Amino acid sequence: MAESSSIEQQKILRIFKMINLLQGNIGKPVHRLAELLGTDERTIYRYFKLLEALGFEVVKEFSKYKIQEKPGMEHSMNYGSFSQEESQYLHKLIESQGNANLLRDSLLQKIEVRSEVKKGTEQLFRANLGRLVDEIGQGIQSKRLIWLKDYYSLSSDTTSDRLVEPVAFTSNYEAIHCFEPESKSMKIFKIERIGEVVVSQDGWQNENKHKLPEQQLFGFTGKNRFTVKLKLSKKAYQLMMEEHPNARPFMFIKNRNQYYFNGEIPQLPGLGRFILGLPGEIKVEEGEEMKAYLNEQLQRSNF
Repeated sequence: MAESSSIEQQKILRIFKMINLLQGNIGKPVHRLAELLGTDERTIYRYFKLLEALGFEVVKEFSKYKIQEKPGMEHSMNYGSFSQEESQYLHKLIESQGNANLLRDSLLQKIEVRSEVKKGTEQLFRANLGRLVDEIGQGIQSKRLIWLKDYYSLSSDTTSDRLVEPVAFTSNYEAIHCFEPESKSMKIFKIERIGEVVVSQDGWQNENKHKLPEQQLFGFTGKNRFTVKLKLSKKAYQLMMEEHPNARPFMFIKNRNQYYFNGEIPQLPGLGRFILGLPGEIKVEEGEEMKAYLNEQLQRSNF
């Protein structure tokens, strides 16, 4: 019984992983799905039929399969699934039709399955994008090259592995600015088009060519670069994460309970105000310009 239960769990996990792989605009060929899921192509086609039975529409475009979002429908209606309110309404409607019977029970079961599958797959899709962001952030923090595996290019309609030097996220975290050694140029890659991220052991070789459009950090832009390393309390770390999301690539946790910011900022006042607003919560470990700025502000204070 235990072995049978384990096999069933593996099947369920594969189904959820497949839904995650098929969401978005990228799509995957059958042989790649079989490789990623650790199974054979025949099983992949059986899973397609199972997904269709659950209300998903699996389509094939240019030898790649993906889950098709139905045009003209709200996001909550995608994939033939129901929102919580719709499920409750349908439950009441069906249960009002008298005593239990096979058809009634079947409908109620499908409502539950489709609603839970939709909620679960949306969470998985968001979690997968978050995982990719974390791995790209590791590449930025350690100044290492990363592989963007199975990256889908919309212009050429091809999927390939791209070796890049990750530089910075866009403000909405939908894309990443990278220097690509092969083309010797800066490029922007959309995160949802990335299959997997693999952090290389090789360090950057072209940092002097990392040219970014001016981006805002702590409310300021500019071409100056002030290096600052901060040790943060858990409260300060959480507030910085929430109030200044552009700073996330420069933040990290060490030994599970030590919180840090280590990066370059364009101007001192924005981060300076954040530090002064949390007395006793932040220690400036590196950054002589920041220390001088904070001392100057404290001397000018009059309470």
